[in-house]
Amino acid sequence: MHDVRPARTADYPTLVQCVQQWWGDSRTPEQARELSLLLPRLFLQHFAHTSLVLEDEAGIRAFLVGFHSADHAHEAYIHFVGVDPELRKQGVARRLYTAFFARAAAAGRTEVRAITSPQNTGSIAFHRALGFEPDAGDRTVDGLPVHSDYGGPRQDRVAFRRKLDAPQARTLEPFTTRAAVPQDFDAVVAVVDDWWGRPASRDLTRVFVNHFYKTSLVAERDGEPAGFVIGFLSPSHPQEAYIHFAGVAPDWRRSGLGRFLYERFFDMARANGRTSVKAITSPQNDRSIAFHTALGFTASAPVVDYDGPSLDRVTFRRDL
Repeated sequence: MHDVRPARTADYPTLVQCVQQWWGDSRTPEQARELSLLLPRLFLQHFAHTSLVLEDEAGIRAFLVGFHSADHAHEAYIHFVGVDPELRKQGVARRLYTAFFARAAAAGRTEVRAITSPQNTGSIAFHRALGFEPDAGDRTVDGLPVHSDYGGPRQDRVAFRRKLDAPQARTLEPFTTRAAVPQDFDAVVAVVDDWWGRPASRDLTRVFVNHFYKTSLVAERDGEPAGFVIGFLSPSHPQEAYIHFAGVAPDWRRSGLGRFLYERFFDMARANGRTSVKAITSPQNDRSIAFHTALGFTASAPVVDYDGPSLDRVTFRRDL
């Protein structure tokens, strides 16, 4: 199975090696090495969380390196894309582009740009098939607008742009889902002990809903609470988001509502540049451990005294 994940700085040596190997069928070793110089380490040092890697048990099989423009707040840019020759013409590049589009749109970007060589007819056809349009250039070659010396002397390029659709808010019938408001604390704390069948409300203090309501979610059915997620964007760890407390009414368990609320939280975290989500639970809470694992979280071994004496916890992490 091929999984897509955010790139990491540590991926850089592998990506350079991939470029030199994957383009070896169309270039000399020296030309392939020259091509890899178009991907300096700084792109993985500074734009890893907006770049993507597709991998399987054999390792990295494709990648997309891109970023959200600092100077043009509505734009995202795709700098370099590579696919293992064994996976070409299987929709892998389209999958990476589509994932990049979704993340850029969620972050408020409305346009994606890219460039290619006028001689690279395959790349031109691919971008056009994905809805990219070429910008007007200073001359035309075979009916295609070209920018002369775009990348330096005799480095002509075709410049593409593609408009992005506004992200669609996830919905799940028959529930209505919205961002929390401070007043939700009283409604939530009034039901959680019944939902859990034990004193659970002591773990949720008003401060979390008063100060993190914009990053928390409430689901309702016919005006009554059906589920919620209380979470925040870590100010100390700018790549992380954290889910502090979550619950689903017993009548709506196994309806997909818990997964739906978590996925809405993931969307919000991605839109704010977060690349991982963390959570914790008790080692005795088998249902919570199974739920988080099914959603792609990696669980730690129980951490002794995590929240104080005799308060052991299992910690979770999920890359976005």
